[in-house]
Parts: sequence; C-alpha cells; structure tokens
Amino acid sequence: SARHGTGFNEVRDALATSLRDSQPVPLNELRQTLHADDELVEHAGRLVSKHISAPSRVAREITERIDRVLLHPVLGLPLFFLTMFLVFQAVYTLGAPLQDAVALVLDTFRGWALEPLQTLLPAAFYGFLVDGLYDGIGTVASFVPVIILFFFFMAVVEDSGYLARAAFLTDSLMARLGLDGRGFVMILMGFGCNVPALMGTRVMRSRALRLLSMLVIPFALCSARLQVFIFITTALFSPTQAPLILFFLYMASFAAAFLTALVFGRRMKSDEPFVMELPPYRQPVLKQVLMRGWHEIYHFLRRASTFIVTGVILVWLLTHYPAGSTAGGAGSYASMLGEWMRPLLDPIGISPDMSVILLFGFVAKEIVIGALVAMTGLDGSALAGYLATQMDNIQAISFMLFVLLYTPCLSALATQFNEARSWKFAGYSLGWSLLLAWAVSFAFYQGARLLGF
Repeated sequence: SARHGTGFNEVRDALATSLRDSQPVPLNELRQTLHADDELVEHAGRLVSKHISAPSRVAREITERIDRVLLHPVLGLPLFFLTMFLVFQAVYTLGAPLQDAVALVLDTFRGWALEPLQTLLPAAFYGFLVDGLYDGIGTVASFVPVIILFFFFMAVVEDSGYLARAAFLTDSLMARLGLDGRGFVMILMGFGCNVPALMGTRVMRSRALRLLSMLVIPFALCSARLQVFIFITTALFSPTQAPLILFFLYMASFAAAFLTALVFGRRMKSDEPFVMELPPYRQPVLKQVLMRGWHEIYHFLRRASTFIVTGVILVWLLTHYPAGSTAGGAGSYASMLGEWMRPLLDPIGISPDMSVILLFGFVAKEIVIGALVAMTGLDGSALAGYLATQMDNIQAISFMLFVLLYTPCLSALATQFNEARSWKFAGYSLGWSLLLAWAVSFAFYQGARLLGF
C-alpha cells in the first residue's frame, strides 16, 4: 500500500522469487496467451478480490448523497470557499499561541546567549549578527507553526477526496476562461509553492493550455506570501478581522487568476479534453497527511534558509551604508532607492521605506519580513509598532495586494522560462503581473480614500 507505506519488502521479495523461478515464454505462445482478453480480466479480478484488501472508504450510496450537496451546481462553490475560510479561521485560532511560544523561546535565547556578546563584539558586527541576521531569521521562524497548520489542514482536505471535487466544480467556469479543471488544481497546488505547480503543467499536452496555465499560477497565494500576510494582519488587525483579511486576499488571488485567463484565453485557445476520475471519500491517513505537510514545510524552510540569509545581509548593508549615514534613515542607500520609487508607489499608499522591501521580495517573498527586521533593527511587538507608523489598515491591504500580485519570485520566473523555453514569455508574465498589481492596488487604495476610509 503506497498510501500506508506497508508491504514493499514483501512484494519486492515475491517479485524477485517469481522472476528467478520463471522460464522464458516463446513469443508465439505469449501471443496465444494474451489473445483471450476477457479471460485475463476475469482472472485478474479473482486475484484482486482474493489477495487485496481495499482501504476503508465511504460507501457508494453515502458518497453519492454527499456529492449531491458538495457538487451542487449552485451551492458547490460557496461551500468550497466556506470550507477554505474555516481552514483559515482554524489556522489563526490554533496557530497564535504556538507562534507566541516560538517567539518567546527565541527571545529567551537572544537574551541569554546573544545579548552578552554586545560588550565583546564591535558594535557594527553585533548589530549585523543579532539585530539583523538573528532577528530576521527568528521573526520568520516564529511563523513556521502557522504555516505547518495551514499545510496540515490542506493535506486533510486533499486526502479526503474533496480537492478533486473542487477541480470538477470549477471546470465549467475555467472552460469559459480557456482553461480546465486542471488549471484550478494547479492554482491550488501553487498555494504551497508556485514552482512545482508550474512544473505540474507538463501533464497538459496542448502548449497553449500550458502557457495560459503558467500565466495564472503565479497569482496563487504561496506559503512565502502567506508568511508576510500573517505577520501584517496579526500586527495591524484584530483577531476577528485577520482571518477575514486573509480570506479576502485568497479571493483576490483567484480573481487575478481568472481575470488573467479571461484576458489571454482567446489568444491561447486549446481543445484538449479534460477527463478526471473523482476518488471516493476517504478518512485521511494521519501518516500521509503529516508526510505531505512535512514535504511542504521542508521545501519552504530550504528555500527560506538560503534566500532570507542572503536578503537580510543585503538589506542590512543597504540600510547601514555608506559610512556615516543613519541606519535605515536619510543618506543610506535604502533611503535613496525609496525616494527614487516614491512617484510610482505613492499613489497606491506604499511609503519609501516599504518600497525598498518590495525590491527584495522580487527575489523571494520569504525575504520580506526578514528584510524589514534588518532594515529597522526591530522585532516582535516593536516591529509591529513600527508597521503601525508606516501604514494604516487601508495602506496595509493595498501593500498586501501589491505583494500578492506584483511579480512571481525569481525561482518561479526561471521555472516559467525553463518550461516555456522562452524569455519573451517569462518577460510577458512579469510585465503583466506588475501592471495588474499596480492597477489593483491603485483602484483599492484610491477608492477607499474616496469613500472616506
């Protein structure tokens, strides 16, 4: 059983014994043996019923009853999105105390082991090592429990058989946009990471369908963006508002993907049929759920460990040099970059300091929070207080909308090139995402201000 991870050694030994003891069959006899297809099918059926025990599953009648509700043409999609909202609510409810516990451990270690080094190390090196590198990595690490919970719940939804039904529900809508249910599945896969979702388009034979799918996948709210949004919503919004804001961002993610498919679907037409088998409802296997969740977390941590360290170092250098400039203030390279981007980002409510962070988010969204820590020298509640001085709630939502849409990360962009074999296509995707991000943030920010918010 691949699902339970049992029986592999036994079947390997049985195959080895069978191959060792068997005699080669002449080709003419083999053809005569294989000619009776019906007899082979019947024999295979007898073998299966005798030697294979199927895992527990919901009875066919109960499955059909559940599907009458969950696959209802009117109620199906609202029920799916309600399920996703309940997942976000559970992530926040269960994740907040775990996040606080990790932050407490990191702060305790900082005070016990690192702060005594302040008298032993040069001020600049101590600032880089503790205020920059440790605090940057530690702030990101405090969100790992929340991300683990998110992937755990998503794995439960997938292992139960419900996720395949989401593809079925959206196939009709996606077909009107030039895609099919597989495109929706790839968007959902992109919630973990856009890169494997982009690679997953290889199952599509039509090049037009693959290219269109690769245009929409980068708008999926991946785990790296999730970390940024959880931090900002936790810092600036109440516990009752935060899940609603996160749910809104997920809906914005779907809306951006659907709009992209609608705009480009006519140019990238495909008539490849979409065929899928709906699996029966099953009770999720704990081991399988934990393994899938661990795979996503391991991938996130491996990427984050590389990108965050590099990003924190670069941001610290930009905010502390040239020599003599105020750390993160006027005269630093970071301040110069922020002022240069002010005319473009002022209309969407993003301050010069926050605009510098966006540059590093292009490399990898995991860098954003670590870079913010390195730039300010703050962490925890102090960093949350700093954010409150940089943006109000409307500016925060505009900033998160921009982060959601403005570019795929560098890894995703490279994957788009590798899969499409075209720098033109990768550049096309980058330009469209930048344009869409600015337009959406501008419409939201200016609209909210006109309404008096």
